[in-house]
Amino acid sequence: MRINLSSTPHYVCRGDDEILLDDVYFLGLQDQYTNTQLKLNGDVDVMGICFKPYGFFPFLKIPVAEVKNQILGADEVGFKIAKRMSERLKGDSNIANKLAILEDELLSLLDNSNQYLDKFQEVFNSLKKEKTSDIRDFCKHNGLNIRQLERFYSKYIGLPPNTYATLNRFHCSLSQLLSTKYLKLSDLAYDNEYFDQMHFIKDFKRYTGSTPKKFINQENSILQIGKLT
Repeated sequence: MRINLSSTPHYVCRGDDEILLDDVYFLGLQDQYTNTQLKLNGDVDVMGICFKPYGFFPFLKIPVAEVKNQILGADEVGFKIAKRMSERLKGDSNIANKLAILEDELLSLLDNSNQYLDKFQEVFNSLKKEKTSDIRDFCKHNGLNIRQLERFYSKYIGLPPNTYATLNRFHCSLSQLLSTKYLKLSDLAYDNEYFDQMHFIKDFKRYTGSTPKKFINQENSILQIGKLT
């Protein structure tokens, strides 16, 4: 979730189309590269919240799959407190106070009564710990129905289990690529359990639309990450 606290409008650009965004908007997970970018021209004052996996649903109470590959305004996702929250944040210049306002507003929405979410958290953490690519085998050993697992992931994560695992691995690889100096892409690939360097490059192009070398040579990592998250 991003909150525009300045008078500078934020636009989402898709090809030649520009769409004005609400002051509060949400960026869903992307499971493929799309030529979509944010456009800002002026003073920038933005606050952002990155929800943990399965952390979005308890606040918005809509299936996370509905936000996949999209940038949606607060009104589009039914985030009713957006205007009040935005006005409160703009009216206070102290960072600590802003964080307190965010906490107060979001906690007013939090739904802790969902018993299925607790169950999903256990399944999610167990699957992540095992790092298995065989979802059917995981379900069999844990007494789960694969269709139930897929419904859980669609509701709370927004992506199928295998797709989320692939995307998560890519983001870990991207973070390392931007923060460290790898002499060989093959080392980065093997460190993140890709079959080989070509497998890593294929995934990289799937999520960024370019090769790792071209991506890095753009020398604008903040914009690059902004396109992906």
